[in-house]
Amino acid sequence: MNLLKNPVAPSRSPPTAPLQAALARANPVGLVVLAVAAGLCLRLVAAKGDLWLDEIWTLRLLEPINSLGDVFFKVHHDNNHFFNSAWIWLIGPDAPILLMRLPAILLGTLGILAARAVGRRFSEASGAIAALLMAIGYFFVHYGSEARGYAGMILAVLVAYDALLAILDGEARTKNTIIFAAAICVGTFFHLTMVEATAALCASFFARSWSRGDGSRAALRRSLPIGLAAAAATLPAVGLFVHGAFAPDFRVGAMERFTFALLGQGLSGVARTVLGLPQAMDDAAVVAVAAAFALAMLALVPAGRRWFPAIAIFGLPLAHVALRLPSQFYPRFHLTAAIGLLLLTSDGLAALWSRKGAACGASIAILALIVAGQASNLASFLSLGRGAYVAAFKRMSERGPVTYAADFAMGETRAVVEYEADRAGVAATRVLEQDWCAKAPDWLISVAMPGAPLDLPARKTAGPAACPTIYQRDESFPAWGLSGFAWTLYRRDE
Repeated sequence: MNLLKNPVAPSRSPPTAPLQAALARANPVGLVVLAVAAGLCLRLVAAKGDLWLDEIWTLRLLEPINSLGDVFFKVHHDNNHFFNSAWIWLIGPDAPILLMRLPAILLGTLGILAARAVGRRFSEASGAIAALLMAIGYFFVHYGSEARGYAGMILAVLVAYDALLAILDGEARTKNTIIFAAAICVGTFFHLTMVEATAALCASFFARSWSRGDGSRAALRRSLPIGLAAAAATLPAVGLFVHGAFAPDFRVGAMERFTFALLGQGLSGVARTVLGLPQAMDDAAVVAVAAAFALAMLALVPAGRRWFPAIAIFGLPLAHVALRLPSQFYPRFHLTAAIGLLLLTSDGLAALWSRKGAACGASIAILALIVAGQASNLASFLSLGRGAYVAAFKRMSERGPVTYAADFAMGETRAVVEYEADRAGVAATRVLEQDWCAKAPDWLISVAMPGAPLDLPARKTAGPAACPTIYQRDESFPAWGLSGFAWTLYRRDE
């Protein structure tokens, strides 16, 4: 018998097999330690640079405050992120900028561990991917390095969601309900948009209970204690805000009326910075690609992992449309959608990873593209930052007292200039249009959104028609990313 006839072809392992085997042998704890170390380093570097408008705004709101309690009861403004404001008040307005941003850095870094904990309930691969994307994702690095309440809220959402998953898995219901409520309470004190995240969490708990066959009445009974705990946990911060809203001196920041274009701008900002999509892509194309990607990931993950991401990514924006909420172009107003997109991406890629052949290769390719996009985002942000206001004011004040005007974001520019003038001890006067003809300002600040091209004309004419003034371009101070302004200084042509 000739055994060489019709030989059996040797089986070929897929090209991704060596990588799968290497990662299977890797120590998960070691990978998480690396992710945490990388995330902390990125946040420390991102926290360098000047304070930008909203951080300065917090300092201004705290100027008349005499006690820690006043932060909660006497700052009547929608820009008051209670816990962040309390920290700023405790360390004082002259504290180093890195110290002002320290809570965001630490809470943002803890968010890496919280994301991993949520992902691990699906698989080790999902936990590792979630930790990686939270560590290096530009959206989370940016808001994890800014003296505001966003990092605290993101961490709180992840902790609350993990507690809900534990309850659904049959783990220590009372203990995890307490953790859930505590996370919501703390998160709402960091940022009031925690309210919509809480609604999404409660809705997902009910939906998952119902989808497991409990029936609508049984699911409602099971969800009622969760809903009551969430409502009680939300009440302190919301109550303080409502108390302030009825005060005669209550103020709100600038608001833009709802439009679908502004909503698309905000959601595309989330998609670009969470998924690493190209900055050059049109907003509508980014939203379409992100929506298609999210639907594909929803099809891959088990039913129990779908509800919260689906509600966060699709349900909440639809609620924003129904309520016609203002200022939808800010990606930070869509924090819950960003968290849902990260968790869904982690689960979806982990589901692909667990398969063999082309599916595993697709998971690796998609993750590599996301990481490459984040590297590009981070490179741009870390090189340009939120703006260079100290250097710009130093340039303007080289000859002494400053007179200036701005061509965009006039109120915002005034707040930043006045802050820098106070710190430098140099007088700075904004020239209004009605006073322009008497004495034209020495400087014109041309203000642009971050990332805008700064190839502006060398000469510019500004001022009322009765007394136009010619200005020469002097120096540009760019900004890039999710917050800040780019300034180009024009000096009056003598």
